[in-house]
Amino acid sequence: MRSAAPEAVDRDPNAAFALRTPSAAQALDAWLVPELATLPLSPQRCLVRNRLNGAALEVSSGEHAVLSACEGCLPFAQHVLRAAARLRAPAAHHAAMRELLERCARAGILLSATELAARFGKPAGAAPVALGGAVIRTADRPRLLARLLKSAEALEGRGSERRRWIVVDDSHDRTMEEQNRAAIAEARLDITHHDRAAAAALQGRLLAEFPRAAREIEWLLAPGEAGEATPGRPLNHALLLLAGRAFVSFDDDAVIDARRAPLAAGGFAVSDGVDELTWYESEESLLAHCPAAVDLDPIAEHAQWLGLPIADAWARAETRSGSLAAMQIAAVDARRFAAEAHVMFTHSHACGDPGSNPLPLQHFQLPAASREWLAAHPHAAAWAFAGRVNWRGHARLRLAPRWQLNLTTITGLDDSRLLPPTTRGQRSQDLLLGALAHWMHPYAWQVDLPFALLHRREPARQWLGAGDAVGPEPLRFIIGYLEDNEASCAGEAPESRLAAAAGLLADLAAASDTRLAETIVGHEMDVASRVRFAIQAQLDDAALPAGWKQLLAPWLDSPALALDDAAVRTRAPAVPALRELLQHYAAALAIWPQLWHFCRESRR
Repeated sequence: MRSAAPEAVDRDPNAAFALRTPSAAQALDAWLVPELATLPLSPQRCLVRNRLNGAALEVSSGEHAVLSACEGCLPFAQHVLRAAARLRAPAAHHAAMRELLERCARAGILLSATELAARFGKPAGAAPVALGGAVIRTADRPRLLARLLKSAEALEGRGSERRRWIVVDDSHDRTMEEQNRAAIAEARLDITHHDRAAAAALQGRLLAEFPRAAREIEWLLAPGEAGEATPGRPLNHALLLLAGRAFVSFDDDAVIDARRAPLAAGGFAVSDGVDELTWYESEESLLAHCPAAVDLDPIAEHAQWLGLPIADAWARAETRSGSLAAMQIAAVDARRFAAEAHVMFTHSHACGDPGSNPLPLQHFQLPAASREWLAAHPHAAAWAFAGRVNWRGHARLRLAPRWQLNLTTITGLDDSRLLPPTTRGQRSQDLLLGALAHWMHPYAWQVDLPFALLHRREPARQWLGAGDAVGPEPLRFIIGYLEDNEASCAGEAPESRLAAAAGLLADLAAASDTRLAETIVGHEMDVASRVRFAIQAQLDDAALPAGWKQLLAPWLDSPALALDDAAVRTRAPAVPALRELLQHYAAALAIWPQLWHFCRESRR
């Protein structure tokens, strides 16, 4: 869409970009290299076996080297080019390499998109899980709450279904709670205010039923002390209040003003890739390029997916968006193509502040679409680090077998299945909930919807600079530790898998100071090295503009990414504080299923 703003007429950020997106026919020619087992037969021969379907094929050691150099889901030609580059194979070998891949595909070693989708089974015409309501999490920001409620009134005023709204109030200041109550009273909506009194009543019922878990219940649900930030507490309350049903969650600095993606793309995608980004010099320019979706009901869009079997979600995606247009997944994700697969989360995008960490990590690992857009519009580089006026999301409807749960604007959660709690404090509590849900539910998926809501922080945030120090991120450490050890969990039931996660974290909390410190430092160095690698890859990309590289280069000298021991230990979580957090969280995870089941059954 071309902006009407005069300054954007000759440099439309999206002009002709849609022509670069792959066609459905191109994407459907992609083949996934799944997890393979290698069984040696002789010094020159081995058997490769597809762990997913049991298919096996005998190959030579040279052919095995070619197959090992392929990864991801690509057309044969791209697999050949990538493998040839890694093996430094001459062009004369390309035909033989392609013949090998085609032979592997015929034998079932490689899997096509059609074969993967067939693993879901046939659509059964299933209905989504009943929606229990719309939750607004707020704390000490009555003006923002009032703004969000006004936009909810406008949504229902346009003929959208009237819904139950639940304001989970985490205000520390009683005056702010009173102002929130006044804003709720003025709104022409069906609203329940889960204030201090209601939160205390829920906590009291649980304490009466589970007196031996008093410490864990208070840690999960009790109001914060003076000066204590508790962003995870209202989320834990919401999960218990709506146990057994689905709900959508709003952060209080969102506005229900739905906007379409600025980049045109047809069809739907299956992907676990990072969000696409585009940058703008002002909100006016952003909104000019992200057209309003006036007739779209964001809540209804989420509600129609939650809890669906993926076979039905896939059919719905084809009906709504057209054929599969892109597939970008890792080998391990093939396991989630199963008859048990279901939609656990739905997610919409952010138009405005991207809602991410002040450290601009998203700029360091740009997906291909953002790189192409930036290469075509180099002037946008000046806006990327100077402000936080972004489109952040996906241009297509996307089915994601792996996700980073983000509660920036509106997110749908299928709480009819046991979901984990998060920590009461700390940044990234939503990412932790998503990572642990991923651990608990081996066949859960997320649906990313191709629209955004406005996200207007007040006061506006700024990005950290390359020279700024960064503080510890204990929850990101826990997330990384869970991801590194996910394969060690063999059970299928969510309760048993959550118990395994609780045991894993409790075991880590019991480690010696030396062992825990080594684990923390190893994680910090691994994260920093991966980010540095991603930055260097962009600096080596000839297609990216020089202005962008000039902004990226100083980050290689940033204390946030330094790999020397002193710098790493400066930004690493302190051992005593992390140990205490792990102990509390592991104990809370162990009791959580009983709390959740009690709340679900008490309302039946």
